[in-house]
Amino acid sequence: MNARTAATAPPFRPRRLGHVNLYVSDLDRSMAYFNAVVGLEEVYRRPPIKGGFLSNGNTHHDIGMVETSSPLCRTGRPGLNHLAFEMESEADLVAGYRRLPDPAAAFPRTIDHDITRSIYGHDPDGNAVEIYADMHRDWRTRRTGDVTRETPKWVPGDGAPTAESNYHPAPEIRRVDTAAFHPERISHAAVVAADYEAAFDYYTGTLGLDLRLGGRETDFCALGGTMGGIDLTLFRAAECRAEPGLHHVGFLLAEENGLDASLATYRERHGEPDAVVDSGFRRSVFLRDPDGIRLQFHTDRADPVAGLAGLAPQMALFAG
Repeated sequence: MNARTAATAPPFRPRRLGHVNLYVSDLDRSMAYFNAVVGLEEVYRRPPIKGGFLSNGNTHHDIGMVETSSPLCRTGRPGLNHLAFEMESEADLVAGYRRLPDPAAAFPRTIDHDITRSIYGHDPDGNAVEIYADMHRDWRTRRTGDVTRETPKWVPGDGAPTAESNYHPAPEIRRVDTAAFHPERISHAAVVAADYEAAFDYYTGTLGLDLRLGGRETDFCALGGTMGGIDLTLFRAAECRAEPGLHHVGFLLAEENGLDASLATYRERHGEPDAVVDSGFRRSVFLRDPDGIRLQFHTDRADPVAGLAGLAPQMALFAG
């Protein structure tokens, strides 16, 4: 973890990447895919926004999705909707918001989702970012089936924000036995940045992610929250020869034998995956969801920070 002085401390210090939300062209098709292939349970849907949410119990949703025909879709095409980072408490979220020089400009959307309170902004490349705090530990009793409750605008700091940590410290992880893969949790997102330096400054200086590997002057870097892992990898577009935007979403599996068994099941049911990558420290299987969004399923044999060090950016893009 980086040492930070009071003068240089960023306004936020998230725990981890909580979820990734995607734009999809067919909500029913993608919900079925993320259940049958990825191994996440459907938790709830929000018909008014054509949205769906899935989890294995790690949190209220590891993956959210909104159909491209939804009034909330900004791009009109499948891809990244937003990256979401979890704070320790509402009090920490509000304190960070208030420390911003111009909070309303940096995070113009502030929403009460009932199970979370959230603020939304954009990184320098235009990728949407959510920072949120859980408000109810027993989220399963508040989110099931079709949820039609409106999500009112929330003014951070109205009332007394709770300092309680409402994420579950030991969540029940559920296994979809019929699925091809059985992840323990969403692990990270890999993002290719058109303006790498500005993205680095944003994710470290505003969001407050810690530097695990690389830096502002390198071709890629690994960043993480206070839990100590890697939650985000950033790559220079020109150096890794990839289009700017979300490159892949990573899911961690507990055992390599389990990954190999899942790969065999996937091949039997669906054919060859997009890629199988063995980088020595990590074994990964890459798939494409029905809209072509890249998903990575991996197990780690060694510290990924040490493993990524020294790799060329094009190799690190698929190893990380």
